Amino acid sequence: MNDGHRHLAHDIRSALSDVSGGLRLIGREDLPGRARMQLDRAMAASDLLIELIGELLQDTARAPERPDEALDLRVFLQDEARRWRGAAADAGIGVDLHCPSDLPRTARLDLLQLRRILANLMSNAVCHSGGSSVVLAAEVHGDGTLAFCVTDDGGGFPPELLAQTRDLFAGRGEGGADGLGLHIAAAHARAMGAALLVENLRETEGGQGARVTLTVPRSVWDGEAALREVPSLTGSRILVAEDSDTVRTLIEAILRGFGAECRMARDGIEALNWLARERFDLALIDVEMPTLGGLEVLRAERLRQARGVAPPTALVALTAHALRDCRDEITEAGAEGILTKPIGNANEFGKAVRHYLDAAPDSEAWRPEAAPALSAVTLSDLMATAGPETGADLLSGIRSDLADVTQRMQAAVAKAEPAAIRNEAHVLLSLAAAIGALPTQEAARRVNVMPPDAPDEAIVEAAQKCLERLETLRAFLDEAN
Repeated sequence: MNDGHRHLAHDIRSALSDVSGGLRLIGREDLPGRARMQLDRAMAASDLLIELIGELLQDTARAPERPDEALDLRVFLQDEARRWRGAAADAGIGVDLHCPSDLPRTARLDLLQLRRILANLMSNAVCHSGGSSVVLAAEVHGDGTLAFCVTDDGGGFPPELLAQTRDLFAGRGEGGADGLGLHIAAAHARAMGAALLVENLRETEGGQGARVTLTVPRSVWDGEAALREVPSLTGSRILVAEDSDTVRTLIEAILRGFGAECRMARDGIEALNWLARERFDLALIDVEMPTLGGLEVLRAERLRQARGVAPPTALVALTAHALRDCRDEITEAGAEGILTKPIGNANEFGKAVRHYLDAAPDSEAWRPEAAPALSAVTLSDLMATAGPETGADLLSGIRSDLADVTQRMQAAVAKAEPAAIRNEAHVLLSLAAAIGALPTQEAARRVNVMPPDAPDEAIVEAAQKCLERLETLRAFLDEAN
C-alpha cells in the first residue's frame, strides 16, 4: 500500500468510526423490531469495516501484531445472529442460533479472522442457498474440537463446486471465481490453525440443504491449554530498551526465565550504543524514552541496516498506546511488531517474543568485514552537524586521532605489549563507532573481547588486523573533502 492509499484508508476509517459512533447513539430499545434488526446489521457491518481497514493499515504481512482475544462465545454468536437476521429479513429468510448448554464460556481466537470466516459462510447461505432458513450453531466435539456450523435448507452445493471446494481445502487446485467466499473462508481458517468441512446434507444425512463447518482444535482455542505450554528462548540474545526500572526488571526476569541472554538499556542512546557494539537476535524498544525516544531508535537502526553497516536485526516496539494511529507511526518507523504494556501473563509474553524470534531475518550471512570502510553518510551527517565553520576542523581532528592511535598501536605491536595494545584498541573502538567505520570497529572489538589469559601472539595478530583496517580507513579519509 503506497502513502496515498494509506492516507485514504485512514480517512475512510475515521469516517466509519463516526458512522459507528452515531449508530450507537440511536435508542435501540425505542425502535420497532424490524428497524432494530437493521440497526444491528448496520452496526455490525460498520464495526467489521473499521477492523478490515485497520488490518490494511497495520501491514500485517510484516508480522501478526493482533493477539488472539478471549471471546465470550455466546455474546459473539448472538451478535452475529442479530446482524444476519437483519440482512436476511428482506429476503424472507429466518436465521436461528443454536448454542448447547455445555458450550464453553470463552475461547481464545482471532476475532477478526473468525468474523471474516462466518461473514462469508453466512453470506453464502443467506444470499445463494435458495432456502428459507439458516442456522448458526456452535458446539464442542468429544475430542475438544470447537465447531462453528452454518446450515441452510436450500438446494445444496452444485456437484462441480463441491468437488472443487473439497480439492481446494485438501490443498489441491486453486480457487476460482465460483465459491470465492468459501475460498476466502478456507484461507482464514488455515491461518488460524483451523479447517473447513463442506457437505450436502442429502449425501450425509439424507436431508435437504448444505452445511459448512469450521473446526478449531482445542490446542488453538483453549486459552488455558495454551498457557500451559512454556516457550523456550534458550540461545537467543535480546536487547531490552525501557526507561522504567520496574518494567525493565520484569521483562528481564521473564526473558531470562525462558532461557534468553539479555542486555538492558535505560534510554535510546544506550540502546543504539548496544546495537552498535554487539549483535542481537531481537531488540525490544520502548516507544517513549527520555533523551532519545523509541521511534528515533527504530529509524536510526533501520537506516544503519539499509546502509549495510548493521546486521538485519528484528526490532519490536513496546508501548502502552495500542491505538491504530500509534501503530501506524510505529510500523512506519521500522518496527516488525508491537508488544503492549502493561505486561500480562509471562507465558503469553514469552510466546510473543518467540514468534518474533522465529520470524526474524537471518543475519548469519552478514559480516562486519563486508561493510564499507567508512559510512560516508554518517561522516556527512557529522560534518553537517558540525557546520561549515568547524566541519574541516572535525575532519582534521578525526584524521589526527586515528594517526595517533596507529602510531601507538604500531609501537605496542613491535614490543609485543598486550596491555598497551588493549588500551589502543579501546580508544579505536570508540573512534571507529563515532564515524561508522564498521570493519575497523569490529577489528578493535575483537581485541577488546579477548580473554585476559589470551596468548601474546594472538593479541598481536589481532592488533595487526586492526592496523590493516586502520590503513584502509585513513586512506578513505584522506580522499574525503
